[in-house]
Parts: sequence; structure tokens; C-alpha cells
Amino acid sequence: MAGALPDLDLPAGYRADWVLAYHGRDPDGLSERVAGNRITKLLAPAGRAIRLEIEIGADVARLSADPADLSAGEAAALADAAARMLGLALDGAGFEALAAEDGEVARLLSRCGPGLRLPQTASVFEALCWAIVGQQVNLRFAGQLRRTLIELAGLDHPSGMKAHPTPAGIAALDPDLLGRLKFSRAKAAYLITAASAGVDYESLPHLAPDAAEAALTGIKGIGPWTRAYVLLRACAMPDIAPLGDAGLAAALQYFTGMERRPTPVEQGELMHRFAPWRSLATAHLWAGWSAG
Repeated sequence: MAGALPDLDLPAGYRADWVLAYHGRDPDGLSERVAGNRITKLLAPAGRAIRLEIEIGADVARLSADPADLSAGEAAALADAAARMLGLALDGAGFEALAAEDGEVARLLSRCGPGLRLPQTASVFEALCWAIVGQQVNLRFAGQLRRTLIELAGLDHPSGMKAHPTPAGIAALDPDLLGRLKFSRAKAAYLITAASAGVDYESLPHLAPDAAEAALTGIKGIGPWTRAYVLLRACAMPDIAPLGDAGLAAALQYFTGMERRPTPVEQGELMHRFAPWRSLATAHLWAGWSAG
């Protein structure tokens, strides 16, 4: 039976600009592209490459797919991925309720508005790969490395786009080949180790935060920051603060007026008032800082 893609309702004041900027970070991306108010993402939820189009309107996002003859399972997976990418997996009602009780939270919320959401990656493994390739390099070089991974192991679509590789696809890569393609020895090893770890990464959003973090702990190359990034950007956990993140430190300095950037310990203390909605607080801090 064919599956139909639903329209996705957007919250009042939805900040499409923030979501489009996140998914358009790499203008040469092989797996996703942004043009105007449209996000194009290549996915393979059942082993078949499908191009998902997300057109963001004033109060609704409309979805379409190529090919259009979707199974019910494919349609459900694409709709879930679209909701995640749009940041709809985290409801803002709790954060708004907290703002009604705390003036500092209200001050943060007022800067970018209640329509701001935290866009997610389409899959957990994709976020993990982003985090690993982005360690200790700038965004442009991280994007180059990610394109290389997708070129090597991604699933082709007639449009020329490719789906992000599966763990099996990356586990099969030759680390020496990655080294010749500008991956450091450590980065290549971390990617292949994570891909070979036998963890069901896509199940993590359905676990309690402690259990999800425990599943990532002990995998070489996945430290505290990477774990927090994955829980924040891929699992839609509501109460995650990526302590030690340079962007969070700069945003907290900007928001609080501190003369220097707070240490990770100080970041934890400053973020405590936003519990249990530290994930959306992080999004608002990042957005407010980047907007100046």
C-alpha cells in the first residue's frame, strides 16, 4: 500500500531562517541542499535512495519525494526525518512556561522569539559522523571531509545527490585511503571504530538520556562533547548542554556580559537555571550570539 507524506504544522513565529542556515552550511553538499525556502535531502530509509523535498511556508511545511511511489514505511521514515530536520521533535511549550517564571529565561526567549527551534540531523549516525569529522578543524574543511565520506560510501540517486553512508558503508572503508584523502589517522580510525561498534544508533532517541549516553561511552573518539552533540543534534533530548563547546562559551559570555568566556564548570552553573530545557536554551543562546 502506498504511503502518503503529510504536511507538517509549524509553530507561530517559526524561525525558518535558522533552520535553513543550519542545513545549508555546506553549499556544495552531496546529501542536502538549500535553495530559498526549500530543503532537499537524500535519504535511504529502506535501502532505496529517495530525494525528499521540504518546502517551508508561513505555517506549514509541505513534503514531496522522488520517487513518489513510497511504501508506508518509507513515508513514515521520511516524515520523521523531515520533522527532525525542522526542529519539530522538541516542543517549545516547556521552555516558554519556564520563561513565564524566570526573568532571565524570558530575556533569552525574547531575543529570537518562541518560534525558534533546534534543527536536528536526519539520522543519529549522520550527527555522529559530523561530530567526528568536525573535531579540531574549521567548518569548511569538515564539510570537505564529509563530502568525501559521502562520495566514497553514499547511495546514489539519479539526481546526482547521494544518501549519507550507513555504518556498514563506513566500516568497510580503507583507513589508508581515507588518509590519502586528507583524513588524519585518528579521525579515520574514530569513524571506522564508531561505524563498527555494533551500536544501534537510530534507537538512541527512544532511550532515556543516561542510557543513550552510556551506549556512546567507551567508543574511541567519542568523548563528552561528542556525546552531548549527538544527544542534542540527533536525539532531541530536551535537557542537554554541550559544556566545553566554544560556541556555547561565547554565547554565554555575550548573554551574561562576562568579561571572559566561562569555563566548562561555569557553563554548567550558568546553564542550570534553564533546566529541564537546556537544549532549547542552547539553541537560543547560539542564535542570539550569532545574530549579535
